[in-house]
Amino acid sequence: MKTFKLIIESTEDGIWGRWEHDGNIIVAEGNTLEALKENFVEVVNLYFEETKYPQVVSNKVRFEFHVDLENLFEVNNYINISKLAENVGINKSLLRQYAKGIKYPSLSQALKIERALKNIGSNLLSTKLVMKER
Repeated sequence: MKTFKLIIESTEDGIWGRWEHDGNIIVAEGNTLEALKENFVEVVNLYFEETKYPQVVSNKVRFEFHVDLENLFEVNNYINISKLAENVGINKSLLRQYAKGIKYPSLSQALKIERALKNIGSNLLSTKLVMKER
């Protein structure tokens, strides 16, 4: 399975992703991450057709998302900043300032936030829902 490092940015018009290959920048957009993935596959396939590379992208590609804190909260607006700050062990107001681009975290602070997000994701992935009888 091919992995693409997709750099995510959020704008008023939706979500943008860019991928750099051989000095070229390939860009796609979508209203959601799923739409962005679908559009990105199409754009990259067109790129490979035009450059005479064999098509290497299919719907079975894996995306590695790279996003700054400001765009993280724009793209994933369902994340509760206050609860995440508690989980990370940092000041809620400070995390809001990171999210708005007013302040920027140090590398160690960014890594703490990233670890907390990955831990939350891991917990969600291992969660199974059960149906209650009515």
